[in-house]
Amino acid sequence: MDWLLKEVKEAEESGQSYEEKAFFQELENIIKEQIKRIEQAEGELDGTLWSPKKW
Repeated sequence: MDWLLKEVKEAEESGQSYEEKAFFQELENIIKEQIKRIEQAEGELDGTLWSPKKW
């Protein structure tokens, strides 16, 4: 994921117009949010698998 964020940041910096820069900034925000959601889902899955009440 770090690679993807780096590529988006580089694309943002090389953007010619305001619209391009805004697009890449929002894309970066979306990627970070998705990373957070994936981590939360992994934690939920781990918690469920280790909970004897939910077996």
